[in-house]
Amino acid sequence: MKWIAVCALTWVTVFCGLTPAKAESAGTGEYRAVTGPCHFRFPRDHGPHPDYRTEWWYYTGNVTDERGRAYGFQFTFFRNRLISDATRGRWPVRWSRWRSDTLILLHMAVSDVARKRFVHHRDAARAVPGIAGAGFDDGRVRLFLKKSELIIQDARHRLVGFGDALSLDLRLVPEKEAVFHGREGYSRKGQAPERASCYYSFPRMAVRGRLRVGEQWVTVRGSAWMDHEYSTAPLEAGVVGWDWFSLQLSDGTELMLYELRKADGSVHPVSQGTFVRSDGSKEDLERGDFDVQVLGSWTSPHSGAVYPSRWRIRVPRLGLDLTVTPRLEDQEMVGEGADGIDYWEGSVAVRGRAGASAEEVSGLGYVELTGYSGPVFALQPESGKDDGP
Repeated sequence: MKWIAVCALTWVTVFCGLTPAKAESAGTGEYRAVTGPCHFRFPRDHGPHPDYRTEWWYYTGNVTDERGRAYGFQFTFFRNRLISDATRGRWPVRWSRWRSDTLILLHMAVSDVARKRFVHHRDAARAVPGIAGAGFDDGRVRLFLKKSELIIQDARHRLVGFGDALSLDLRLVPEKEAVFHGREGYSRKGQAPERASCYYSFPRMAVRGRLRVGEQWVTVRGSAWMDHEYSTAPLEAGVVGWDWFSLQLSDGTELMLYELRKADGSVHPVSQGTFVRSDGSKEDLERGDFDVQVLGSWTSPHSGAVYPSRWRIRVPRLGLDLTVTPRLEDQEMVGEGADGIDYWEGSVAVRGRAGASAEEVSGLGYVELTGYSGPVFALQPESGKDDGP
């Protein structure tokens, strides 16, 4: 759940000299709003949706090399549209291919579990020829930023990323069909109808390829999770961050949960999740269906933020009782370069019980934690009033 793209608009305003349109105008022709079922059609909807303000393609995975050493990886492309149709009149009249209204960002990281190393890389550029872009043509999706790129074609995904301290070249193939979160992909993030995103996932993908940490390339294989999400409205005022979980269990099931945290420490009632059965069918989870208990904490030596660091997750009606533990404590993406946002994004291990017979399960996954080094930026409604509870 990469709402960090919305937060990056703070930096976009400075970088581009533009003022983004306010969220509450989302339904009046400035940007398109998500207000109901998304009716995905593939392969087209794997590609960009430029009528919406922000969008992300997000991959996380856990892999091992030929010697059995474990790694986690994150690879995310963001697309942010800088001006809306309504504000286009303030855009300079003279046309140029270099006068782009789209920003492309890349976040990627590798967790080298055996060596207890975490390295990450960020970059950003306007979508201009030869530098960055996002497109769909003849069934092929391509996003690129300098030498890094994401290609989706014929149900195959290729991730190629280059940074100073890490690189990766991975090929992914879905092992389950896409899962649509919420009501046909309509995923609520607030009380107002447009406080929502179109959101689907490939909850289990086979991964093969190679990655580099420092100078060493290794051949790896394992399993990954993919999210694709697009929206116009940011989070409600008063939401300071979120905790997001994607877990792949040994019985062939998967669990996604997110909790939107409010300033008073409570959890927003639209927080929700999805349980994916081994046959690929899903069960939607509302806030009252699950409980997330924090069991420990970790203080970052980089940002000073105090993050939760171990959890017990219970979903009583599914018989799930899981303990989730970071495979490394320090997996913080410290805000450098383009967007300056600190967040924790890391590989985790899972142990517990599942089902009516309380069978033992294990697994791996990823957790994203935001808002612990300061509230996540959320645009205020035009009226200055919050539409949240």
